[in-house]
Amino acid sequence: MTTHEQSHFPAVLTPQVQAPAAATASRRKTPPGPIRNARIFAWLITVLAVFMAVDTIGFPWPGEEYAVFNRLSAWIASGLLALAVGSLVCVRSGWMLAGRMGIVLYGCGVVSAMTVILGPGTGIDVLAATCLLAGPALLFARSEKLALAIGGALCLGVIAFMQIWIRQGHPPIAPATASNLAEVRTGVVFVAACVGVLVVYLYWSAEIARGTAAREAARSDALLLNVLPASVAGRLKAGEIRIADRLEDVTVLFADIAGFTAFAADRNAAEVVDVLGGLFSRFDALCAEHGVEKLKTIGDGYMAVAGAPSGLPDHAGAAARVALGMMAAMAETVREHPELGLRVGLNTGPVVAGVIGTHKFAYDVWGDTVNLASRLESRAVPGTIAISASTLNALGGRFSVESVGTAELKGIGSVDIWRLGSGPVG
Repeated sequence: MTTHEQSHFPAVLTPQVQAPAAATASRRKTPPGPIRNARIFAWLITVLAVFMAVDTIGFPWPGEEYAVFNRLSAWIASGLLALAVGSLVCVRSGWMLAGRMGIVLYGCGVVSAMTVILGPGTGIDVLAATCLLAGPALLFARSEKLALAIGGALCLGVIAFMQIWIRQGHPPIAPATASNLAEVRTGVVFVAACVGVLVVYLYWSAEIARGTAAREAARSDALLLNVLPASVAGRLKAGEIRIADRLEDVTVLFADIAGFTAFAADRNAAEVVDVLGGLFSRFDALCAEHGVEKLKTIGDGYMAVAGAPSGLPDHAGAAARVALGMMAAMAETVREHPELGLRVGLNTGPVVAGVIGTHKFAYDVWGDTVNLASRLESRAVPGTIAISASTLNALGGRFSVESVGTAELKGIGSVDIWRLGSGPVG
């Protein structure tokens, strides 16, 4: 196993997390819900405008008294058709704000024209309530405050105009006869029904989208917790850019499977992965049981820390219990593969801890404490747990230990080493 030396220190301990910038950029984009709604509305009003133009221009109302009405209706229908097609083109071309404003203007134009031409008694208030009031709410997100305010103001202005115009008794351009009034009411009910169905569909789609988003968020959180401690993941999600802490008292654990390189060379890939995966899965369970944070695996090496990132009152005891549990798990493997063995090193002291990486986050610790733990693991005899004087003091006589003597460790100097016994004393 490669030792965890000073070269492991990153040049910069402050991760350049891009999340806030990405979040700012995403807020500038149109949310997906209004985009989807705009596309549906654009096609709907275009179809309605085509039918209206065909009906108005191709089938004018008979009678000399409707001559002015027919000419005016033809111009209005043509203008509304142009506005609907223009809105559709804008939406299809990605000019979402212009397209959505065009849709709102189309609704305002239809209501205004029908109010002036047909006068009261046509059920125009139903169309206004369903189209005008629902439109801006579905077309603009709450974050688009200016566009939402303009669209809402236009719709409310048209509704106010409609009420004032009708109440002042202006005569309609097309007097409502029994036959044409029934036709207009049928059209109004049809449009209102279409919009009502559309509103229900969009609400249902939004609920499905929210459920999907919630599931994706939960999945993302679970993936994040697989690579980062829960408290650190929470800090990243809260928008904290730099995560770097100095922890004064933790216990670092290194474990390495001796003989594994030669073992892997003589076995097929599936057997190698099964043996290593089985052991490391049990190591993971031990860490979770005792509140120790697994940091990473490097080949056949395993690194963990007790007391980081949130602190642990008995971090040395927790690390010692994990190390002993690792030895017990390894003993079962050794019965089938006697050529393997496990070395473990424990050291207690201060470290610097933080998150590095921008796309693949990694929580890690650095410092002399880490380096010594790595050296102790390399010095240990397979089947034993080597601990330092600082770890011995932190354990406080609660575990059986045996002095190994003094060793000269590269880059560190003369160090007293103890061997952790089979379990807690008493």
